[in-house]
Amino acid sequence: MNKKLYYAGLIGISLSSTTLLSQLTYASGFAIIEHSASGLGQAFAGAAAVAEDPSTIYFNPAGMTYLNGTQATAGLHIIKPKAKFDDNNSNASMLGGTVPVALGDDDGGDAGGYNFVPNLYYMSEFGDNYRFGLGINSPVGLNTTYDDGWLGRYTSTESDLKTININPSIAFKASDKLSIGLGANIQYIKATLISQTYLCGHPQLAPTCNPTSATQVRASDAEKKLEGDAWSMGFNLGLIYQATNATRLGIAYRSKIKHTLEGTVKVKTQSDFSVLNSDAEADVELPATFSVSLTHDLSPKATLLADITHTSWSSFHELRVNLADGSADVTEEKWGDSLRYSLGLKYQYSDRLILRTGVAYDETPIDSKYRTSRIPGDNRTWFAIGASYNVSKQLTIDAGYTHLWVADAKINEEYSLLNGAGSGTLDGKYTASVDIFSIQGTWKF
Repeated sequence: MNKKLYYAGLIGISLSSTTLLSQLTYASGFAIIEHSASGLGQAFAGAAAVAEDPSTIYFNPAGMTYLNGTQATAGLHIIKPKAKFDDNNSNASMLGGTVPVALGDDDGGDAGGYNFVPNLYYMSEFGDNYRFGLGINSPVGLNTTYDDGWLGRYTSTESDLKTININPSIAFKASDKLSIGLGANIQYIKATLISQTYLCGHPQLAPTCNPTSATQVRASDAEKKLEGDAWSMGFNLGLIYQATNATRLGIAYRSKIKHTLEGTVKVKTQSDFSVLNSDAEADVELPATFSVSLTHDLSPKATLLADITHTSWSSFHELRVNLADGSADVTEEKWGDSLRYSLGLKYQYSDRLILRTGVAYDETPIDSKYRTSRIPGDNRTWFAIGASYNVSKQLTIDAGYTHLWVADAKINEEYSLLNGAGSGTLDGKYTASVDIFSIQGTWKF
């Protein structure tokens, strides 16, 4: 088999999966929205306009002008997705379909695990109308893990994606009604993707192999592992217009960030014997987002919150993989743009306690024909509750809980076996849901 083509296919499949890891729990595609516990409690409705604490640095830096003095917010988000695969007719075969590959009946178990996503924000005023802020968070970060011997192991067994985003920002009041903010985003991304591949029948590695049972097939599996990382930059900006004393409009934009991941692809047998290794790089683009938010005081105690966010996933139209020898492999993706709608309410129950609730509907940008076992998700419906409590004049504690109902997702994922003489299809349906709990503290110095 042409080794260059093998590497291109392997890296392309792996990295295309990298971009899809967060579909199960995040706001859209692989963009995370869990950056504020106060925001989570109202399903992030009004996020670009509400400006209650320094987490506004991420959602709309202009909101810092509504905060005074020096403040810091630290938060932690615990994300627990659940994803179960129900097999329909998954199959694999060699030699033009004449030799079946026994996949077994392991459905992979629960592909979701506990994920801990922290964030930190700091802001300070200088002069009457200017603010400086710094945010540190993780725009993407999740892992998906299946049983090693599950019947979809040739598509994925483990996916781990982490990012760190450093977001210095400034804001100023242009007038009594208009505030403007902008920031830079310095971002690090790291991906580790693992699946199994089938050595049996490979002309160099296992030419005489002929297993007849699922146990014997598993003995012929090898681990396929991709690791890569990158640094890149983008920007965000926003404005808030105070239309009346009761009504506030926020508009925020975050630019796309294009990463070129550099790393290695390794294939090794179950006895840890490496059989194929290569350097590789691939471009992964995190999309631009545009949000319009509204807050309106219904009464001295009750505030209505609303938001529409557009994510430009149509910019992810292809995945280009560059190989060490200078050649390239291009995979069409053709995602569509998506919208997220949210509506919330916050209620000032007492001088110290604020109660929150919200709902949201989150569209998926992925057509079913692009769905893979690394992205067992579809459109999502959110329900959120939360509260803020002023412990003292200096300290406020926020907590929020959200449940996501994920629409059942059919999958018919085709794949090739390592030896080039075989192929398979993962055919079935996923049922999924997500629970998120967030807590944060805000300190006023």
